[in-house]
Amino acid sequence: MGIPAFRSRPGHCRVPAVTDWFDEHAPRHVRSLDVYQPGKPIEELERELGISGAIKVASNENPLGPSPVALQALPAALSQLHLYPDAGGFALRRAIGARLGLDITRIALGNGSNDLLYQLVLATCEPTDEVLTHQYAFLSYRLAAQVAGRPFVAAPTTPELACDIDALIAAITPRTRLVVLGTPNNPTGSVITKAGAAKVLAALPARALLVIDEAYAEYAAAWPEVDHVDGLALMKDDRRVLVLRTFSKIYGLAGIRIGFAAGDKAVLDVLGRVGRTFHVSSLAQTAAIAALEDNLHVAASAAHARRQLERMQVEIAGPGVKVYPSLANFLLIDYGRPSPPIYDALLRRGVIVRPMAAWGLPNAIRVSVCKDSELERVIETINDVLAS
Repeated sequence: MGIPAFRSRPGHCRVPAVTDWFDEHAPRHVRSLDVYQPGKPIEELERELGISGAIKVASNENPLGPSPVALQALPAALSQLHLYPDAGGFALRRAIGARLGLDITRIALGNGSNDLLYQLVLATCEPTDEVLTHQYAFLSYRLAAQVAGRPFVAAPTTPELACDIDALIAAITPRTRLVVLGTPNNPTGSVITKAGAAKVLAALPARALLVIDEAYAEYAAAWPEVDHVDGLALMKDDRRVLVLRTFSKIYGLAGIRIGFAAGDKAVLDVLGRVGRTFHVSSLAQTAAIAALEDNLHVAASAAHARRQLERMQVEIAGPGVKVYPSLANFLLIDYGRPSPPIYDALLRRGVIVRPMAAWGLPNAIRVSVCKDSELERVIETINDVLAS
C-alpha cells in the first residue's frame, strides 16, 4: 500500500500528501519519467478474464526454454548460496573471453545488458552530454538517459522504421556522447548494415562512443544472407565501439538476469566505477558459463525463430496490415488503425501480445515467437481479430 495522504485538522500541522511531495521536491528529470507498467502474470490474467490456456507472445522470451546445459549446472551451485558471488566475475569473463577471442579486461558483467546501459550513461555522460539513437529504438535507451538526467535525442527513421543513417549522423552534435543502436532493433527487428555502422563511426566525434546493442545477435546469425554489422568484430578494430550482449534471449536465462559488455578496457574501467558490488548473482554466473557451451540450444532456437517468423510474415494478413521484416525473435505488425481494441480482443481470446503505443507506434503490436504447438492458434486468432 502507498503512504496515505493526511488532511489537516484544527490545531494540527498539515502533512503533505505523497503526490504533493513528489510534485514539489522530486528532481525535475525524475518527475518527467514514465512509470514502467509491468505485464501481469498469465495466471492473474486468466483469473481476471475467466479464460485458460493463454499464450504469452509479448516479451521476446525463448519459447524453447532455458539452455538445458545451464539447468544441469545450477544444482551444484546451490550449496554455495551462503557465500557472496564473485564480484569480479572472473570465471564467466574468462569463459566469454575464450569464446569470443577477447582479453578478460575487455569484458564487463551486468544484471542483464540493460543494467550495463544505465551504468554506461552514468559513467560517461556529463550533465549536458547527449544520448543519441533513432525514433523507434528500444525504450531503455531513452529511459537510461532520462533517469540520469541527461539529454536524449531521437533521430528520424526511414519509412520502414529502420535507422536512417544519414538522419542519425545529421543529429550528431559536439555534445553527443553516446550513440546507441540496436541490431536487430527492438521493436522493429531491423538491422544496421556493415557500411552503415562504418559511416556512423566516421562521423562520430572523438569523445563519443558507438554502443551496439546485440541482444538478438544470435538470432540474426540465422540469416547469413542478410547484410548486418558484427558489433564484436567492429569493436576489435575501433576502441570507440562498445557492444552489449545478453543471456536473456537465445540462451533463455531472462529470469536470472545476466549480460555483458565488450569494449576498450579503459571504457570498462570507468564503467566499473559506477557499478554496484555483487550485482550479478552466483547462480547467474554459473548458468551463463554453462550456457556458453550449449551450441545445440543456440542453433535450435535461432532456426526455430527464423522458421516461425517466415511463416507469420506470410500468413498474417489483412486490409491495411503491414508486417515488418525481422531478424530477431519477434515481429512488428501495423494494423493501420489504433491497436488497443485489437490488443484487448486478442487478450480476451488468450493471446497476449505487446501494444506499441509507448514506442510512438499506436497502430502496432509486437508478437514474439512461440512453441510450435501454439503457432497455429496465434496466427488464426490474430487473423480472426483482424477480420472482425
